[in-house]
Amino acid sequence: MRFNLNSIILNNLSCKEVSVRFYHNIIKTKSTKCILKNEIGAKFLSNVIHPLDIFYCDKRQCSSTNSDVTQTALELFYDDEVKDLVPRSLRLASMPHQVFIVHPYIKWGPKKKQDTSPDLQLEEAVSIIKTLHDWKIVGKKKISLLSFDKESFFNKGQLEIVKTLICKNQLITSVFVNVKSLKINQHLFLEDLFSVPVFDRYSIVMNIFKRHAVTKEAKLQVSLAEIPFIRSRIRGINELDGTTFIKNTGIGSGETIMTKRLKALSFYEQQVKKSIDKLRQNRELLRKKRRNMEFPIVAVVGYTNAGKTSLIKCLTEEEKMNPEDKLFATLDVTVHAGTLPCNLKVLYVDTIGFISDLPTNLLEPFIATLEDAIQADLIVHVQDISHPDHVMQKSHVLKTLESFNLRTGVMQNIISVGNKCDKVPTITTVDNDLILTSCTKNTGLSKLEEKIETGIINALNLKKIRIRVINGGREYFWLQKETAISNCFTDENNQQYVFLDVLISNGNLEKFKSYFIRR
Repeated sequence: MRFNLNSIILNNLSCKEVSVRFYHNIIKTKSTKCILKNEIGAKFLSNVIHPLDIFYCDKRQCSSTNSDVTQTALELFYDDEVKDLVPRSLRLASMPHQVFIVHPYIKWGPKKKQDTSPDLQLEEAVSIIKTLHDWKIVGKKKISLLSFDKESFFNKGQLEIVKTLICKNQLITSVFVNVKSLKINQHLFLEDLFSVPVFDRYSIVMNIFKRHAVTKEAKLQVSLAEIPFIRSRIRGINELDGTTFIKNTGIGSGETIMTKRLKALSFYEQQVKKSIDKLRQNRELLRKKRRNMEFPIVAVVGYTNAGKTSLIKCLTEEEKMNPEDKLFATLDVTVHAGTLPCNLKVLYVDTIGFISDLPTNLLEPFIATLEDAIQADLIVHVQDISHPDHVMQKSHVLKTLESFNLRTGVMQNIISVGNKCDKVPTITTVDNDLILTSCTKNTGLSKLEEKIETGIINALNLKKIRIRVINGGREYFWLQKETAISNCFTDENNQQYVFLDVLISNGNLEKFKSYFIRR
């Protein structure tokens, strides 16, 4: 089925009602004139009918001439709109969809996942889609494979089954294949066969990142994260042997279309990296100030939606924090002050959540936001003990942490927290060091604070000592400012003096001796 845009009239139709199924068969010509009767129709065209869609459709699906394509490319470069380089799979992901989930899995061999199951992986795919509040799940299916390397991705029989399901259910407007990322030839093949947009984990999670990015730094990190995907698509399309419109046709001074597009993308990448570097320098200044003040740093890490923000809110009693029950609610590293039972002030670092089966280049830009965590004195690993796949989640987080250049001894002294224990009627675990907590019931928080206190004392080699000073004297006020005073009581023999039980670093102890004893 083909549409000629010269005669299309979008009249009071929603994006779902317009023939999304045949979006990639739409013909785009220079003389196109469309009558848009409402804003929804305009939004549909701006998202679906896009100049670069020509570069992502098969010859069998388009009827434009090569001169039309060259003209569109030239206009693209002269306008220098880098956003137009974004592949349609990322653009279309920003639209609401009624999605059919297909979870492929390796049924045997060395590539079979051993620490989880297809059912649990499918449930995580459902959770990912539910994070997009305007998306609806209209079906799901597991499919076993020997590998993910076939050009058609699935075998012939499996393709027919999925195609039949899509054809029978007119509600389906897209398909989510729950793998890291599809190769471009696989992507194009599946879209051509199913006649609906096809998404992978990369494009879906990228869309979640875009929706949840609030601060300037988070938005820049998201922009940087999608560049490798865009670059791979530009190169991949150029390399497909004669099945697309992109060809190494020379324009200008011997430069190809692909070269010009890659050059525009590289320039954009440089600008994004420069902006991120400026923000990183500001973050480093803040870190230096904290180090100078000798505040202990406690990094709170874990799988996405494990309850890290909720736990920090309970530990700090910071009312402004607003935990959300969704994946990747936190994209920025934030720092929150808290006080331990010994009166020692610490800084809790809230970090972006981890998730399995994502391309490395998607997460690399966010590693920079974990610098505060990497330099932490102590790490608290929060696990959602109520999640059926929490064993796999724990393993994934620990493997990711091991890849970081953590400070000596930090990896060996991680505090493990089994959060959301109130949702589990019976807990069976072989981890005797696991501290069970519930932020809704305030369960286990005191025990966790004591464990954090012990961990910080050991990590920083703090000393617990009792010092006799004049009540209200210079020594008293200096200790009050530079140390953690856990107890204070009057000297019975001389009430002008008090005894202070303090936690003090070696550096501050030497300073105290220098200021007040060695005279």
